[in-house]
Amino acid sequence: MRGTCALIGGAPAGASFSLDHMSTLWGKRVIGILGGEGRSASLIGALIALNKQGRFPYDKLITPFPLSSVNEALEASRAGEVVKPVLRMTDAD
Repeated sequence: MRGTCALIGGAPAGASFSLDHMSTLWGKRVIGILGGEGRSASLIGALIALNKQGRFPYDKLITPFPLSSVNEALEASRAGEVVKPVLRMTDAD
């Protein structure tokens, strides 16, 4: 009966959703989350420590793109082809 619906990420400007009020009865909650709820400093530190231990291979999550391919990086992200596109400031790899 109880539960939480978390709205995450950055939706386009003007995005909306609707919810029947009966859905929130009996202790259900709807919350918005932006930027990790302000715990970025501790989260990033923990991820760096895990990476040093070989337990968080972040390089498997990123796909580098040269800055000149910004549109391709955006499209790959929208299409779900990459987890996290990273733009490089130079076209050299």
